[in-house]
Amino acid sequence: MKTTIKTIAALSMLAFSAPAVAGGVNVYDDGDSKLKLEALFYLNTFQSKDDVTTAAGTTTTKKVGLAVDRAYFTAKYYMNDDWMMRLTTDMGQESALGKDQNIYLKYAYVEGKLAGKAAVLRVGQSHTPWIDYEQGKWKHRYVAKVMSDQYKFDTSADLGLGLKGKFADGMLDYFVTATNGSGYGKGTRTAGIDYSARLGLHPIKGLDIDFQYMNGYKGTKNSVTTAAASNVKSNLMQAMISYGTKEFRIGGNYLVNKDKGTGTAASSEHGGNTTSGALFVTGATGDEVKSTGYALWGWAKFGDSFGAFGRYEGLQNKNTVANVTNVNKEKVTRYVAGLEYSPIKNVTFAAVVDSTKLKNSAGVIANQEKDTRFGIYSQVKL
Repeated sequence: MKTTIKTIAALSMLAFSAPAVAGGVNVYDDGDSKLKLEALFYLNTFQSKDDVTTAAGTTTTKKVGLAVDRAYFTAKYYMNDDWMMRLTTDMGQESALGKDQNIYLKYAYVEGKLAGKAAVLRVGQSHTPWIDYEQGKWKHRYVAKVMSDQYKFDTSADLGLGLKGKFADGMLDYFVTATNGSGYGKGTRTAGIDYSARLGLHPIKGLDIDFQYMNGYKGTKNSVTTAAASNVKSNLMQAMISYGTKEFRIGGNYLVNKDKGTGTAASSEHGGNTTSGALFVTGATGDEVKSTGYALWGWAKFGDSFGAFGRYEGLQNKNTVANVTNVNKEKVTRYVAGLEYSPIKNVTFAAVVDSTKLKNSAGVIANQEKDTRFGIYSQVKL
């Protein structure tokens, strides 16, 4: 027991005394760095005002305070030059996951090169092909999620198999997955498998053109001999083009998503930046929701310490029940803008304004919502 305690203490001392490198701290063993520790916090202080209007009138909700939007801890162990494993825990106030400040699993996978950079295998709970990739271009996840994540068209992590790779000196890359579809935080196995793929083209330095296709049931498909079939079939197509350098990047997205309920299932509810937390909540079984959206975004750095960023999103949701389409489309618009300051390399503060408007909620003209937030957002990473 004493030996075990001494070993843990020695590893802890190594972790905190090892030289810091970009994106984490390396723990060295006989001169080789095999274990890498990382941490990432989103600590945001903001005031929000939410106005919800229905036929009965308007209700205003105001809140102020600090939120630990995310707290990640990551350990990566490199077995050799070709194989590694990763464990990442996550904490977030996200009611859709049924958790309030609970620690839960985000990533747990093993990765190995089957054919160099051309074919890299992943097994376990890992990234899905799109969200993490786009976040790397947007670079301001601590302020705002990307559109497919914000409105729940996709999940950032899931359980299953993945294969990714690069060709032609990096001018072409891909990432395909076959997963449970239930997302992280649940890990449920069902009767269906979800498939997702991203293809990236990079014809010149700084220019990125990417496409996504996803098809599946998001963990809703059942197969029980004594029960009727009931599931939600989802199809997502997305394209993004962006251009930039280390000092700036501008980009644009376009997506189309269809959710079709069968049997007793209603189409998926999509989350939003609103108090209601969901879009097109109709409860109608066997319905279909078609969502069409676009985003324009950009950021720039001014020297080593200052920067600015902005984002605009537009989304329309059209609901069809029994072949009858609701003529009143839901419409969502969102504006995000901010100025940021980094006193040191691993700490960033941003003054942010974030405004979302929802019109014709659930296809009802009288239902409107406006959510406005402003405050100081921060990102701290090791």
